[in-house]
Amino acid sequence: MGLAALSLLLVVVNGVLVVRNQSSQLVVNQRQQVVNQGLQYARVRQIMAQAVANIAVQKNDRDLTALLARHGITINQTGAPQAAPDAPAPALAPVPAPAPARR
Repeated sequence: MGLAALSLLLVVVNGVLVVRNQSSQLVVNQRQQVVNQGLQYARVRQIMAQAVANIAVQKNDRDLTALLARHGITINQTGAPQAAPDAPAPALAPVPAPAPARR
């Protein structure tokens, strides 16, 4: 009888651990998705800044140039925006899709 009770207890503990592991995996997957989205948005921000810089150069718009400078973006001779020296460089590598969660 004692061995059966111990086996039943271990089954219950195993079930609890499985449920906790699944919920932990869900939280980790959600956080990873936020990180991946942030990297994707960084790429979009870079493209937008480059488009604004191109317009600023084409139209010789000092207001746009000043706006970019206030946000740490300088325009070089060719018109491509560059991050200020103290600003971190944005990630350019494509972000792979997250692996599907195991069930």
